[in-house]
Formats: sequence, structure tokens, C-alpha cells
Amino acid sequence: MRLVLAALVVLVMGAAIAGAGMGEAPAEREAAPTQAAVQAAKQRIAAGGAVMARGRQLFADEGCDRCHAIAAVGAGGRLGPRLDRLDDDAEDIAESIADPRDDTVDGYPEKLMPTDYGRRMDDEEIQALAAFVAAVSGGEASDDRRGRGRGRGHGRGGGD
Repeated sequence: MRLVLAALVVLVMGAAIAGAGMGEAPAEREAAPTQAAVQAAKQRIAAGGAVMARGRQLFADEGCDRCHAIAAVGAGGRLGPRLDRLDDDAEDIAESIADPRDDTVDGYPEKLMPTDYGRRMDDEEIQALAAFVAAVSGGEASDDRRGRGRGRGHGRGGGD
């Protein structure tokens, strides 16, 4: 069953990337961050310690880079919103990871992002991933937010 579901997701994502019936992917209309913003994001990642390293690893391991773009780490996904242009804080981003259907960005398919991250990842992993995304976008990822429960929002800021 999981294999069939994974194949279906890959097929849908491939069609969306190819633009089958959708025209230009919404993410292609989003401006990439400036070189200064990319350099600042790289510095925040480097200064983020173990939590940031874990978040970056989860971003790759969970396949986020296949759909979302982050210039500072070379992620070029085009299906979902650019994550380096968000204006959400880590708490909001964590909630969007755990409950992506709560607030879908205009112009993006409502049911594209998988809904099982809240079951596959524990709170610490979700918080690390959210802190990483907040750091690359320049959003708030302070220590007091990292320890809280899940917030809302990777689907809302900066063109989301």
C-alpha cells in the first residue's frame, strides 16, 4: 500500500513539475532571495548548532527539498512555496508541517503536501525542521519558541 501511495505521489508531483494542466508552477513566479539574503541565511544555518544541523538533515531526509526551494542549501523544488521567502516564525512553521491542510497558500494545490509528518516525526524533529526553515527565511527561531508545542504556518508567509 505504501509503495502504491508513494508511486501516486511521485506521479502527481511529476505531472505538477511538468506543468500538466497547471501552466507555470506557482513557485516559479516567486522571486528568489537576493545574494545578500542567501549569505545571511547561510550564516544563520552555520551559527545554529545541533538543532540547525538536525533540521537541515530532516529537510533532506523527509523529501522537503523535492517540493520546496531554499537557495542557501541548493534546494530547487518548484511545487510548493519557496521556504526562504517566508515571514513566519518557527512556531507557525511547525504547525504547518504537522497540519499542512490548516492554511494552504493561494495558488498551490490544497492536498499536495503530505499530512503524515506529524505522525512520522516527533515534536523535537518537527521543532528542529521548523527552526531550520525559520532560520533560512530570516523568521524568528528563538530558543523560547523551539521548546514549545507545535505552532502554525509554513503555508502562510512570503507568498505562501
